[in-house]
Amino acid sequence: MQPTLQRAMPAWANGRRNPLPRRRPLRWRSWLVILAGLGIIAYLLSLPDAPFSLDGPSLTGAVERVSDGDTIDIGGQRIRLPGIDAPEWNQTCGTADGGNWECGKAAAGRMRELTRNRTLSCRPEGHDRYGRLLAVCRDGRLDIAEAMVADGYAIATSRYLAAQTEARRAKRGIWQGRFDTPADWRRHKAEGAAGEAGNPSRFERFISWLWALLSS
Repeated sequence: MQPTLQRAMPAWANGRRNPLPRRRPLRWRSWLVILAGLGIIAYLLSLPDAPFSLDGPSLTGAVERVSDGDTIDIGGQRIRLPGIDAPEWNQTCGTADGGNWECGKAAAGRMRELTRNRTLSCRPEGHDRYGRLLAVCRDGRLDIAEAMVADGYAIATSRYLAAQTEARRAKRGIWQGRFDTPADWRRHKAEGAAGEAGNPSRFERFISWLWALLSS
């Protein structure tokens, strides 16, 4: 007679549950790999795009960010519009009745209106001392810098004098009252344009894209 084989009783038969397997904590090497990966990602996001070649074709694209009334970002390039100087972001100007208005913020707002939903073609002319691309940007026949001068939101420095004469005669924008030129205002406030130096990082471009998406 063969012996009867006894099967082991399952844990549930006696009211006990199988214990859950313990999760093994991440070892320090795993944490090191994760931190290294995050560091690489952060480094790549902090890198700006390479300076735009002056020998190639015009830079074409939509405006990714407006810094102020004369500085915009297109295709990872920070562009300073030559021939004009717009009020700085925190600058105020005088009104016709002797009051004040935020002409710097208004100039930036006007630039956003002029460039919204437009594809600009920018002809490079060089780089300024801050590494920004100097380029004349147009949408067809519309010269964005000339439009800013004509609307009274920037002064002409080396061109667009006819547009400035008309804006001044009509007392548009900054010409409605007394104001300091942007260059004089910067000297008085000891503020330069170094805060917008060079090209935007990929992180800045992502934040600008996200802000535009949420604002639309």
